[in-house]
Amino acid sequence: MPDQSSFKIEKMVKFRNFPPIRFFVGILPISLWEIIFFMLPVLLIFIVSFLIVKELRLVFQWTLANYTDIFSKTPYWVAYVRSFRLALTAVVLSAVLAYPLAYAIAFVVPARFRRLLMVAMILPFWTNYLIRAYSWQIILANNGLFNEILKVLNIIETPISILYTHVATEVGFTHFYMVLMTMLLYSSMDAINRNLMEAARDLGAGKLRTFFEIIFPLSLPGLIVGSIFVFIMSFGDFVAPSILGGGKKPVFTQMVVDEIQGTVNLSMASALAVIMVVTILIVLILFLRRVESITAGSSTG
Repeated sequence: MPDQSSFKIEKMVKFRNFPPIRFFVGILPISLWEIIFFMLPVLLIFIVSFLIVKELRLVFQWTLANYTDIFSKTPYWVAYVRSFRLALTAVVLSAVLAYPLAYAIAFVVPARFRRLLMVAMILPFWTNYLIRAYSWQIILANNGLFNEILKVLNIIETPISILYTHVATEVGFTHFYMVLMTMLLYSSMDAINRNLMEAARDLGAGKLRTFFEIIFPLSLPGLIVGSIFVFIMSFGDFVAPSILGGGKKPVFTQMVVDEIQGTVNLSMASALAVIMVVTILIVLILFLRRVESITAGSSTG
């Protein structure tokens, strides 16, 4: 039998390994914040999506009619596919434009100027999102700055109709979220060991081959995380499709707003919101699994 002293030592070790009370006190504020302002509202939306509305009031009568209408009526699915396509296009455009910028900041620009460039990229975020959207209206209008420049250069004679189209929406998405993608890509590129690039050059690899065989694979985690953020924010964006897209071909978020402001059907709006949340969760899980596989592969390699 073990003596009493060894039993006491084992008990003291278990007690020391137990998280201190200050740990629970430290996470209490953020936990309460998440529960009150995120989990409870989402749960409420989920419950309301199974109710019905009569005479502009919620009636506690459980039904699947809202989801049946969404899955059976074409306008909802067209808006859903449109939102999904716009979000994916925003991810691709943001990545294509952000990669050269992040590469230049990480490997070309001298270290003393990098902070200045990062601040310059963040500066537009100091302006309200709505104001930036209206600024793009001025630029993309038929008599706006973009068309006037093309006229001066004798490229066009009649203005190009860009405003109130999905092209304008994509311009807004790309401008709004490319900065975030650039910062995440720069963070991944800045962590790359420069000795790997020097070894590639010593072995005769050019800049293009070095990029595709070293920089691009090692920056994939930043690309995936940036894609997650851009997709989520683009898929759930209402401002850019309304102000720049004009709402002529509504996206999924506009369908939610129309159900609230137009027909005052809170249960249908909640069902649409639930579908958006489920879509984002599925995309998030798929992207995170990809990040885990890349991380596991790099660690084993």
